[in-house]
Amino acid sequence: MNTATGAPPDYFAKSGQNWGFPTYNWEEMSKDNYGWWRARLTQLSKFFTAYRIDHILGFFRIWELPDHAATGLCGKFRPSIPLSQEELLGDGIWDFDRMSRPYIRQDMLEEKFGSLWTIVAANFLHEYQKHCYEFKEECNTEKKIITKIKTSPEKSLWLEKEDSIQRGLFDLLQNIVLIRDPEDSTKYYPRFNLEDTSSFRDLDEHSKNVLRRLYHDYYFVRQENLWRQNALKTLPVLLDCSDMLACGEDLGLIPACVHPVMLELALIGLRIQRMPSEPGLEFDIPSKYSYMTVCAPSCHDCSTLRAWWEGDEGTRSRFYKTVIGSDKEAPSRCTPEVVNFILQQHFDAPSMWAIFPLQDLLALKDKYTARPAAEETINDPTNPRHYWRFRLHVSLESILEDKDIQASIKNLVTSSGRSFPGKKTDKA
Repeated sequence: MNTATGAPPDYFAKSGQNWGFPTYNWEEMSKDNYGWWRARLTQLSKFFTAYRIDHILGFFRIWELPDHAATGLCGKFRPSIPLSQEELLGDGIWDFDRMSRPYIRQDMLEEKFGSLWTIVAANFLHEYQKHCYEFKEECNTEKKIITKIKTSPEKSLWLEKEDSIQRGLFDLLQNIVLIRDPEDSTKYYPRFNLEDTSSFRDLDEHSKNVLRRLYHDYYFVRQENLWRQNALKTLPVLLDCSDMLACGEDLGLIPACVHPVMLELALIGLRIQRMPSEPGLEFDIPSKYSYMTVCAPSCHDCSTLRAWWEGDEGTRSRFYKTVIGSDKEAPSRCTPEVVNFILQQHFDAPSMWAIFPLQDLLALKDKYTARPAAEETINDPTNPRHYWRFRLHVSLESILEDKDIQASIKNLVTSSGRSFPGKKTDKA
């Protein structure tokens, strides 16, 4: 119970996600052939014909964080093959303390905290040699920093700047390139996006090149067979215990082994156009989706179609030009015409299922877009205080009376060849 589970940085969260609950102990659950999972799915099959496996990547490997972490950045995959001290020494990497402890210099403090830097240094840091700092014992983790900012007798000194100071201190704490294994001090894990750190940038060129190679090897090469075998221990047991159709949410940082395993097990995947599954693309192409997929313009864990469109001018301009194919300036509002185009792409896709959040369907008509688009998001996985609070701003009765919106949706369904309920016939 001394670790937490989350996800590494991806489209959803640039600093990763920390979900706060313990990592599953798969070894323990395997002792009764995953009885808890089998019982749960057997019961669910009495009520449902299909289900969605959230974060199916967790059956291959899970992003594990120390329990003292508040963010999801400085974690490691479990299971995974770490970098050994012997391996690093063989490549000329020897200064493990320099690379695994927060790299803090006076010029960084001045840049991050401005005139408050001396106050921050006095309260949170210790100068162990000239211009070089380390965190004090009482604030050397993210959770300790949060507590000290809130409870310190000196907190009046940074009043109304708590958030910026916390972010700055977190940045310093995360300014490392290697994470030492807490259970084996001779094992290390490359910090995610290590090249973004000043700790990395201040290294010599040889060390940088070695760490770049080992980073790629750790995240994209050496784990593939291990992760494949890990998934094949558990997923078949779950899939065999019911007749329900299973969809695996396979978004984010996808290991190469995931899609072959899903294909082997006849698991359908999830496709969101703004989160392309193919490298090198900014936007997925729904017409090229596999039949073994569920496609959707948005989902509960991200912004709606309107909020996404209106959130970034550069993104919508590129989409308008490359996907819609227009040389005109992209409208700042996600107009019903734009919505119709995007929805039509998804209805026409080869995917087995096309599923649409009600918010995206209602955006087909201006009448339903008066509400600020940002308020339509169901869940923000990066914010533990924002979850499942969305409430529809119109009644179902009013939608049932709106023949125009019904006709628009029906036209999308029928023109794409997807099934829809037929008319009732009068009995003789």
